[in-house]
Amino acid sequence: MRRYLCVMVFLMCFFSNGVLRGSSAASLHIEKTFTTTDGLVSDNVLSILEDRDGVMWFGTTEGVSRYDGKDFQTFTTQDGLAENVVGIIFQDSHGRIWFGTGLLGNVSTRQRVVDMSLVVMPLRELAELPLDEIPESLRDPIPPKGVSCYDADGLRTFTTVDGLADNTVTDFFQDRSGRLWLATASGVSRYEGGTFDTLQIQGPTGMWVLPEYWQDVTAIAQDTAGNFWFASTAGIIYYNVKRSALRYFDDMLMTFQENSEGGTGLLTDLAFDAVGNLWMSLGTMGTESSGIRRYDGKAVVDFPQSQALPMNSVYNITKDRNGNLWFAGVKQQPPTMKETPDSLTMASPETGVGVSVYNGQTFENFDTDDGLPSDRVWAVFHDSTGNLWFATDAGVAVGVYLPAKKLDPTRRNRND
Repeated sequence: MRRYLCVMVFLMCFFSNGVLRGSSAASLHIEKTFTTTDGLVSDNVLSILEDRDGVMWFGTTEGVSRYDGKDFQTFTTQDGLAENVVGIIFQDSHGRIWFGTGLLGNVSTRQRVVDMSLVVMPLRELAELPLDEIPESLRDPIPPKGVSCYDADGLRTFTTVDGLADNTVTDFFQDRSGRLWLATASGVSRYEGGTFDTLQIQGPTGMWVLPEYWQDVTAIAQDTAGNFWFASTAGIIYYNVKRSALRYFDDMLMTFQENSEGGTGLLTDLAFDAVGNLWMSLGTMGTESSGIRRYDGKAVVDFPQSQALPMNSVYNITKDRNGNLWFAGVKQQPPTMKETPDSLTMASPETGVGVSVYNGQTFENFDTDDGLPSDRVWAVFHDSTGNLWFATDAGVAVGVYLPAKKLDPTRRNRND
């Protein structure tokens, strides 16, 4: 009996000291968080870019911040920026840096509480109300002012007057020939040689879809064959470049039929992974789907919500330099109505849930418990030195991601 106990004690010590190890858990180490105290123009950071000189750019709700590793420089509408809300930043092969509102710009500024008090009022009576008596939520919004481009000559703004399809730009993509593609609320614009032309997109009508819904393009991706995939508020559009042919699909990659009841949804982003799978993200309020889907050329997998995927609306997909996919999103709740004797309002609450990463096999989630300054993460960027930058509503955080490693069980710990 004594011999048996000695063996058991030895084995417990053997495993607890780490002599025999199977795997180590993934971790996220946040090393620094930059805020307005450090020089950021706003703590609500929506987008991040590292230019080819190693300079970091941050798009916020109040302008753009440029960080050279020591000092911050601010750009706003007073410096020539089209809009202060910058949800997407892109650098082309000529070194020019482009700034757009992006889908995140619209999401971040939309009102969460909407005055519904005048919904029951006849339109004729509503039209006769003085402007100062109409709730701000029902007034015409200020139209976007286009897209800005920064180069050696400074900032320049392009609008529909210059040939841009729409002044709201949600994504940028540059193809192999150097042509710049811009996703807009009215189709896809292509920029080359200083001029714009527009790819006309007007898809089929459905039970819940009008032809113009297809024109509201939110993201652009290109496959290995050189053909384009466009995400829109109606579904997904496939563009065969050689044949100049468009095909329309619903949110499950099923061919969209005219006057059909095919499913649709707000597609927010697209990305191809290292093995050619197409990943899609959606903005939903569902209780089961995470808003993330994957298409392998044959079938679509809809990933359910889980501890590792706690969101139901994803607005941004980022593929880092190691092939990992990062998903930034929120948990949206169904709209709620609140009625008082004097008012009727509707709110669309949402909760930040951190950021999730897919390493090719499993999903993992990181939040404030792992060092992030906020659970509301807008975007992720992987820089040339291996650091990850996280755009949040409480500043921009920088750190490193250490994936889980499987170790040789026969290998001893060097410290033992």
